[in-house]
Amino acid sequence: MRVGQAVLKYETDIIRELSALIRIRSVKEPAQPGMPYGPGVARALDYMLQLGEALGFNICNADGYAGHIEWSGGEEIAAVLVHLDTVPEGDGWSSNPFIAEIRGDLLIGRGASDNKGPAVAAVYALAALRDAIGRPERTIRIIFGTDEESGMTDMDYYFSKHPLPLYGFTPDASYPIIHAEKGFLVNTLYEKRDAACRTPILSISGGEAPNMVPDYCETILDVGLLSAEAITILEEHAKALDRAELDWRDGCLKLKIRGKSGHGSYPPSGINAIVLTLQLLNKAGLLHPQQHKLLYDLHKSIGSEAFGQSLGIACEDPKHGKLTVNLAAIRADREQASAVLNIRYPVTKNGEQLLKQLEARFAKIGIEFWTEQHMEPLYISEDQPLIKKLGRAYELVMKEPVKLLSIGGGTYARKLQNRGVAFGAGFPGRNHGPGAHQPDECISISDLMLHAQICTQALYELQKKGDE
Repeated sequence: MRVGQAVLKYETDIIRELSALIRIRSVKEPAQPGMPYGPGVARALDYMLQLGEALGFNICNADGYAGHIEWSGGEEIAAVLVHLDTVPEGDGWSSNPFIAEIRGDLLIGRGASDNKGPAVAAVYALAALRDAIGRPERTIRIIFGTDEESGMTDMDYYFSKHPLPLYGFTPDASYPIIHAEKGFLVNTLYEKRDAACRTPILSISGGEAPNMVPDYCETILDVGLLSAEAITILEEHAKALDRAELDWRDGCLKLKIRGKSGHGSYPPSGINAIVLTLQLLNKAGLLHPQQHKLLYDLHKSIGSEAFGQSLGIACEDPKHGKLTVNLAAIRADREQASAVLNIRYPVTKNGEQLLKQLEARFAKIGIEFWTEQHMEPLYISEDQPLIKKLGRAYELVMKEPVKLLSIGGGTYARKLQNRGVAFGAGFPGRNHGPGAHQPDECISISDLMLHAQICTQALYELQKKGDE
């Protein structure tokens, strides 16, 4: 039975509600009472729960950490996991990132593709399925997360209060089926510095989130400690770089460098402003190894590399790809310096062994190293019932054989304890414009509606019993 087309009548509603959701700036902020990730994220969650209630579904708010809408059936649960939080907007937008703009077939705004578009589509997929069939054989939930971009602690809390679904998927990657996700590490590097050290570098600040390629980095230099040669090099290379700006003020020189944001799972997708900054400071002779141990090592051991070669951790799997390293953030002054690395490693590699190797390497040069977050790789074999059900849904709508893929990104599928995968919402090979975490993030409306059909069909397949 093909029920996916039932969602097409909701296209106007989907565009309207997605536009409204984009207007809510749901970037993580300091916690407030009842709002563990800040007021913007809380507003987005409330909005979607109210939408579900207006459509006649049962709703649940898990203390502001997450929530769900539900169409009740049997005791077993099938679920779609989406997230309402976004990365910060960053620079380089051609329009307001929080006013959804439609240009032809594209809807532009922060979160359009990651993950607000698929979140809205999932709600209307559930409504379309209800239109098409009677009572579901399994209860179906659309689970709304609010901390996917910053650690997924929302799902830890949610599943401490609610049961895991029997089957689940998250439309937060691409089609056909993502059955493997790389291991995910967030590591902090730290150096305690001698405040009495006379160095021209007063401060450096860049980067906002581990899973973003940083698009801005700012350095403040003490002009009185800069040589004439260093000033000349900074001026000449800043002009040639065309991404740098020098601002002279109050005895200080502010160096501002703009890169291009991209997804941290694949650093070449952006232009790293921190890397550009360290390269320029090194050309000007300002990264002395004894004065700036951490900064110098980052420049030498990472630089513009994305795959861990100079760190000595490069590895790859023929099916699941290369290890990647994103220099995501940096903060430094005359007393201390720190940096954040986001490392994604292939599913066949040992994460703990990798961490020991890195810790030993940085210890040798006197830099502290610790792990903020470690998510083990995800792998679900092709013979699992979930894969077969989702594959059937995909093939019914797309009229082509399903394929199993591996990605470097991390999704909520990791929280489902081998009961879920990433499934959609993007279609590989369709370059409509900037995607997740980039300026002018957009989603193709026609692709969103095609995804909505697959999502509806997938919910139908997952709620059915007896074909496992």
